[in-house]
Amino acid sequence: MMKTALLALLCLPATLLAQSNDWENPQKPSEHTLFPHAHFIPFPDAASALKGDSSPFRLSLDGTWKFHLAANPAVRPQGFEQPAYDVTNWKTIRVPANWQTEGYAPYIFTDVEYPFTPNPPFVPKEQNPVGSYRRDFRLPATWKGKQTILHIGAANAFVYVWVNGKYAGFSKDSKTPAEFDVTAWVQPGNNSVAMQVFRFSDGSYLEGQDMWKLSGIERSVYLVARAPLSVYDFFARPLLVNNYKDGSLQLDLALNKVPAATDKDKRIRVTLQDNGAPVFSKVMPIGRDSLLQLQQLVPGVKPWDAERPNLYQLIVTLEDKQGRPIESFTHAIGFRSVEIKRGLLMVNGAPITIKGVNRHEHDMRSAKVVDCEGMLKDILAMKQYNINAVRASHYPNREEWYALCDRYGLYVVDEANIECDGMSMHPLKTLSDKPEWKAAYLDRTRRMVERDKNHCSIITWSLGNESDFGDNFISTYKWTKQRDNTRPVQYEPARNTPWTDIVAPMYKSVAWMQDYVKEYRDRPLVQCEYAHMMGNSGGNLRDDWELINKYEQLQGGFIWDFSDQTFLQHDSLGRAIWAYGADMGTVGATSDTSFCADGMLAADRSPHPQAYEVKKVYQPVQFATIGLSADLLQITNRYDFHQLENMNLTWELKGDGKVIASAALPHRLLLPHQQDTLRIGLPVVKPQPGVRYFLHLKATLKNADGLLPAGFTLAADQFELPWFTPVKTQTVAGDALQVKQTAGGWEIGNTAFTATIKNGWLEQFATNGAAYMQKPLKPDFWRAPTDNDIGNSQQVRCAVWQHAGDSTQLLAASIVREDRQQVQVHAKHALPLVNAIYDIDYTIFANGDIKVNVHFQPGDRMMPELPRMGMRMVLNPALDKVTWLGRGPFDNYQDRKYAADVDVYTLPADSLFHPYPRAQESGYRSDVHWMTLRSASGNGWMVRTDSLLNTGVLHFDRDRLNFNRKHNVHGGSMNNDPLIWWNIDYQQAGLGGDNSWGAKPHAPYTLVYKPYQYQFTLRPLRSGDEPAEKAKERYE
Repeated sequence: MMKTALLALLCLPATLLAQSNDWENPQKPSEHTLFPHAHFIPFPDAASALKGDSSPFRLSLDGTWKFHLAANPAVRPQGFEQPAYDVTNWKTIRVPANWQTEGYAPYIFTDVEYPFTPNPPFVPKEQNPVGSYRRDFRLPATWKGKQTILHIGAANAFVYVWVNGKYAGFSKDSKTPAEFDVTAWVQPGNNSVAMQVFRFSDGSYLEGQDMWKLSGIERSVYLVARAPLSVYDFFARPLLVNNYKDGSLQLDLALNKVPAATDKDKRIRVTLQDNGAPVFSKVMPIGRDSLLQLQQLVPGVKPWDAERPNLYQLIVTLEDKQGRPIESFTHAIGFRSVEIKRGLLMVNGAPITIKGVNRHEHDMRSAKVVDCEGMLKDILAMKQYNINAVRASHYPNREEWYALCDRYGLYVVDEANIECDGMSMHPLKTLSDKPEWKAAYLDRTRRMVERDKNHCSIITWSLGNESDFGDNFISTYKWTKQRDNTRPVQYEPARNTPWTDIVAPMYKSVAWMQDYVKEYRDRPLVQCEYAHMMGNSGGNLRDDWELINKYEQLQGGFIWDFSDQTFLQHDSLGRAIWAYGADMGTVGATSDTSFCADGMLAADRSPHPQAYEVKKVYQPVQFATIGLSADLLQITNRYDFHQLENMNLTWELKGDGKVIASAALPHRLLLPHQQDTLRIGLPVVKPQPGVRYFLHLKATLKNADGLLPAGFTLAADQFELPWFTPVKTQTVAGDALQVKQTAGGWEIGNTAFTATIKNGWLEQFATNGAAYMQKPLKPDFWRAPTDNDIGNSQQVRCAVWQHAGDSTQLLAASIVREDRQQVQVHAKHALPLVNAIYDIDYTIFANGDIKVNVHFQPGDRMMPELPRMGMRMVLNPALDKVTWLGRGPFDNYQDRKYAADVDVYTLPADSLFHPYPRAQESGYRSDVHWMTLRSASGNGWMVRTDSLLNTGVLHFDRDRLNFNRKHNVHGGSMNNDPLIWWNIDYQQAGLGGDNSWGAKPHAPYTLVYKPYQYQFTLRPLRSGDEPAEKAKERYE
């Protein structure tokens, strides 16, 4: 009965609950704010507007403010907004800045849960800090007689505003501007402005995104001076008409008031320029209406798309009757049309493929305060990794971001600042069907659309994220479609209802997509989130994109996430680490663990290994050989508009990593998504036995393109040529082998080396007076859990494998062959923890080779899948130079190796490990033909095989990487131990990446409990030995 009564209380409308303040009333999203409008800055004339430097009509209030932080609203300063109130002893804070980066409050990161116990619309009374801000400013005398607007770019999460002690109003949406007309309260000369920013308000229930929950004034604050009559808002609709050949500009200009009789002689001049050249200029007289409209045909217009971001400069100037400018502003516009036809998302009449990412605003030092330099760095990275689209997850970004996307060519999904995923854990479940929240939903949607409506890069509006579905979203959908009929509207939880124009699911598998395309659909499919990049992830991207490229109806998606939301910190020994979760928290402020570290790039925008895989699957040119005839090549143009007119193709022929020949590859213009067959013109090569030959292909920019320089590689591929022939088997040479019986085994060797077999395992190898091994070569079935492993509970489900290789029982060991040139040892082991038999055969040759043949035989009791099937040993730390012929140079795994070319690479042993924010499995290389570990003297050890191996090298004990929920372990803290750990594997399980909260690696990349067999040869190396030549040798 009590539970029922509580639920009934929770379901009451907010209006029926006692409310005594503004910050707990969702029906009032703001007070006295100006109606949202397009972003622009006025200038005195068109010339200064086009130049774009600082405007005399804009006065920045960024900088140092006086600051006081109160524990909660009850103890916040009262009356401080009055200029006479003494704030001399207050501390200071930068604006814009988050309190947390300035040392005033704890960091909190949550994915789903709110940072407080939800009870909408109420927020904590005690744990709700309030920051009070104040600063003085001088208003220019030239502003007298003008309208003065106070612009607050973003205040998180609720802000009260006063000017010269007079109350201006309040606002709640923390990701869009709040503007106030303060003309009546300012005067030339000294003035003051004051604000109080609350950490939480009812608006916080709609800001439950998976991000750092921070506070403060996050974007710029400034004043704008406007003429008494001025253009308040504009809506430019530059569309394509006449079969997409011509442009049609529809322009609405909204004045700030109904013109008075004294305004009748004023006029507005609208000019369009193309790189400074005039396209048209029209004069619009001021009449009696506050809305002016213009429609203008632009024949032969250059269209805008993400591949060809052609922009025109729109100039709007208010003039007096003599034609003298009063004020002017400019905006870059692009002519393009976005439509849905035949169930496909189209730009300018062509279906497009979304090769996208989600992006949070995040800086590794300043958190949510991002600058234009950082934004430009993000654009550059997106272009470098072949990304053509970005979702503003999950809120409107800074205004400048969209201008950069317009300029450099990125499709944008702009998203309203609405997410209440945390309500899924509350009895109400959602706020999206609660009428008392409708005003807040509409307010946030309207703010986004009105501010950003003139950006051609925005091709889709998103109504929000993970907030379930209800009537409030029906209302925002209808309003958005009525306000802007030039763009589709999407919302993932609307699914198959009429209230989303695009089916935008999350984290769908290849199997799901295969099922989806079995029948025609009348709406596009673009995944708003897919391929969760948390930690060592990014598996099976190639499988995703082979399917996407096969079916027109699959139009791509947005990877989660672009960059980690971590912070650059240093551990107790001064080593740089990426701080996450509780690293940034304090007592009483809980934070999710490393869920903020789910980017393809680190927080400084350096690449994680999966970034290369993204670049590969997104590349605009695809290569394929035709059959086994390597001289014929098929290329596919994966662009949606380009015809490869700015692309150079080249090829390079390598044998065991050495360049044999290279040349340009002439090609014709190729229509988008079309294929062509080219003859390469390879030289006649007499294949040498034992050499692996690879054809490497590249597509590079002929000329610079935006931020990318000429010569930049956009696409690459490689193919092994069918020229390999094995070398003939030789009879081994060397002094006669001697066998010495020891306790538990044998010492086998000659004057050049000694191999020790003890208890059925290779325990030591010594040559030239140096012992190579510190621990024996033993079975290994474990890996340090990745974030995806933790998410699907692999460390629990597969825990039996962690020590299975250490808990062995020798059943039998014997010498089965012994002569002068080779000795064969067979050992049979039981693996009682996993109910299996492990047979191993060693063949020791007189030259020091040790051939290892492994047979794994499962028992009749089923076991979980294996994280790894391999062997591991610990080596002398002097063997710290690693060279291999295999995939690289970066980390790669069986389901994330598409971008990793097979070549010869050399790295220090400690460089194979990649420092993910949370330390985890790393240091792995796939499809290895041979690998060497050598000392500075050149002596060392090689592993080779006639098939393929997968190997990992770490300069520290893997156990240091094991997951500890109570203690954060950072990749940057993994200093070298005085040993080398070397894995020589049949295979390691795939990484997976469909999501990080339950999805396992796909079936083809899973090591099921079944028989396994593999073999490899360990070969000693001496100074001067060429590894590629030594790897060819085969003995009997």
